[in-house]
Amino acid sequence: MASLKITLTDAAGKSLTDHVTVDLFALHSSVQMQAGTDTTGSFQINGIDISSGPFYRVLITPANYGMTQQFVTLSEKKVANLSAAMPVNPSKVRGITGPVYAKLPTSAQGMLEQASAPPFNDGAGGFLQGEKLYAALDPWPLLKACFLNIVAKSAATPLQDGRRVLDHYLGLMRLEQDRLFVKTSAALLEEASHSNAFYPAPATLHEPAPGYHLVSSYKTFDRYGNLQLTFQRRGDSGSDYAVDVDIDDAQGIKHVFQVIRNSVAGPTNPYDIRELLVGQKPKVDPQYDFVLGTKLTIV
Repeated sequence: MASLKITLTDAAGKSLTDHVTVDLFALHSSVQMQAGTDTTGSFQINGIDISSGPFYRVLITPANYGMTQQFVTLSEKKVANLSAAMPVNPSKVRGITGPVYAKLPTSAQGMLEQASAPPFNDGAGGFLQGEKLYAALDPWPLLKACFLNIVAKSAATPLQDGRRVLDHYLGLMRLEQDRLFVKTSAALLEEASHSNAFYPAPATLHEPAPGYHLVSSYKTFDRYGNLQLTFQRRGDSGSDYAVDVDIDDAQGIKHVFQVIRNSVAGPTNPYDIRELLVGQKPKVDPQYDFVLGTKLTIV
């Protein structure tokens, strides 16, 4: 008989706390075994039969996180080790926690204070702005997560003028679950076009904001979780610019964490982007955590 010690973390490297089911499939026979446990990071499975061969496929299925599989070679009377980082399963997220308004970067507060973002209206013919707008995002966790993701990634992306991308954002114009439209100026366009952090990228899949036309697009060199800035301009002169800001998944969640997940059509889920940001080096922390489903006890 052999043993297998499994160590699991979340995307940020913290010990995983969840209910986990482990299936073991012998590669050279029909032997299959299963174990289930509540874990706070690591556990050990004993009594694994290797009489038909030492090679096993291990399928790990947490209740609230992504499913992954690995292959292990087991030895008689020895303990093999397996470790994996598990991103959250977006369908299990019930909400997010985030920083209070006063803890947002100053430039992020400025985006909200100058916002003109429908459908967030103040009921008196104007737009919600500042702390009131930030509070209005609470019932819309996907939008709030996207906002915090982009704020964090933009704050972590330096430019050659000594500032960060976030510092060039002006008023927020529109929020979607996978992008923000933000007022900006020609200065950010100039910086992105000359920055060693960006390269020109196609803008063909981006629709400009009403009244604007596409100018150019630039993307950071990250392997996954690229920040893309797609610039738009009102008219052919002047400094009325907007930028469509998004973070590209590019199937990175599957490659970085080696999780098994069906492809889902539609806009990128910001919860996946958060896991990419906190799971890579250097880490980018959007400063929020997930609220997962309530754990039930069966008696």
